[in-house]
Amino acid sequence: MRYKVAGICKLAVRLQINSIMNNQEKIDDFHLRCEDIAKRLNKDEAFKVISIEIDHCEDRNLNDYILALNNIRTDKTLDWIENNAQRIKSVGINWGHLAAVSFFNWDRADKWLSKGRPLSLVALDALIFCTTNGERLNQSLLLQQLNPRLTDNPKSDIIKNRLQSYLRTDNVPRTKISVDRIINNLFEP
Repeated sequence: MRYKVAGICKLAVRLQINSIMNNQEKIDDFHLRCEDIAKRLNKDEAFKVISIEIDHCEDRNLNDYILALNNIRTDKTLDWIENNAQRIKSVGINWGHLAAVSFFNWDRADKWLSKGRPLSLVALDALIFCTTNGERLNQSLLLQQLNPRLTDNPKSDIIKNRLQSYLRTDNVPRTKISVDRIINNLFEP
């Protein structure tokens, strides 16, 4: 009996590993196709094709699939993020990364902070990327090359005051750390 249970457990583990590997292969294949699409089509057409595919992916894979939109760099991505906020189950920094390379601006950041989670967390991560000065240690090669900034160039005091106000409604460690980092970035020489 013990051997049967051990055999069943081994089989279940193998099936789960195969499932994970097949899922990763699908994601990798999607990214390769999207790189080709981004090269062949203009930005608007590429965005439309890729975003439609992402719209049909399972929510659990959304964090992996959105990376394909980094290749396009269009502000339409910001609208897409906003329209898909209800699908975001886990807000990793890849969402902020995507917003930062998609011509993020302070008006949008302020709006997302007002809407609350998950968009407020995306806004905070994007603001970190858009306010980083000097070397971009531990940031992607794309961010290092693009050096994204808020496109509407707001005054540092406006951002600081709004972020301090935001902390009154969401003051968990993640948001505190993000706000501190953004403020330090803004007032660093």
